Amino acid sequence: MKTKISIILALVILLFVALPLAAQQQYFIPPQVTAAIDAGLPLKQGRNDIPLAYLKTLYLPAQQNQLYPIFLFQIKNADLGFAAAADNPARLKASHLMFTRVYRQANGAAAEVVKERNIRFDLEEAQPTFQPDAVNYYSIAGDIFPSGTYLLALALATPDYTKITTTYIEFTLPDFSQLKSQLTATPVFSVANLQMLSSAETKMIVHRNSFVYNTLMLAPKINNEFKASEGLDLFYFVIGGKPDSATGAFNLQITYTFKRDGKEISKLPPQTVSSPIISQPIALTFTEVTKDAKGAVTERLEKPLAPGDYILEIEMLDTVAKAKGLQEFKFKISE
Repeated sequence: MKTKISIILALVILLFVALPLAAQQQYFIPPQVTAAIDAGLPLKQGRNDIPLAYLKTLYLPAQQNQLYPIFLFQIKNADLGFAAAADNPARLKASHLMFTRVYRQANGAAAEVVKERNIRFDLEEAQPTFQPDAVNYYSIAGDIFPSGTYLLALALATPDYTKITTTYIEFTLPDFSQLKSQLTATPVFSVANLQMLSSAETKMIVHRNSFVYNTLMLAPKINNEFKASEGLDLFYFVIGGKPDSATGAFNLQITYTFKRDGKEISKLPPQTVSSPIISQPIALTFTEVTKDAKGAVTERLEKPLAPGDYILEIEMLDTVAKAKGLQEFKFKISE
């Protein structure tokens, strides 16, 4: 727990420094890929030479009221063309190129290209443990954008461009400057792992089953499906709060409520936090209370939540700004 706290404190400090990523570097998209992107752009109709499924777009805060989007997609190992390395047959390798082109949209139309990226996508697996049917998710992140509506054109190609996949995803980055006496939050997700890197990345990298935010590497659970014994480890930012003028610290109260089929199952006591960065472990349990005939509590038992679909309501209160907000996290507990 101490390690996790130190990571979050370090991130608080780093957020006041510009993200030292490859935001200024320019890249070249070859004509074969440009032609494939342009061909599908009018109808946003992709091609799937290498089967790829786009999952979701997350975002986190950046400097100067900008946001840091994270693009997540998944690919099956068998579709990536792994082959034994010539110099080491025990190692399987797959080499591809990823391309991103982001358009700023106006009135529903893709108006202008604001960012382009060309990223190496090299993978390596040990042949004895290789699982062709395994499906991994991948992330692309590193650029920051102002609020607005955008279109992402994502392309994946073999090095010889004989196979090119394209897909088009619209995403919106909210304008948090418009919040008035109200709190909101970035998309809430649960992480399987969180660790601090020794330094920030200086070039765009496709990460497998994780993404990088400044010097923090996070591995979110994508399908939001858990066993009751696993628990949640939520990560998000509270937006719209104000630090105390005297101490510089935030004074936020967070209350979590489990709901199922519209009914409250369990409500946790309010927690006070001093930072807008929330990294919160939560057990998937509830307290069963037994009372006697006079209504007095005779027993309290902590029990696991039953399998099913749940909503975790997150009530946020800023005692400094006198602002409130409500966010939801939907998840499933499996059998």
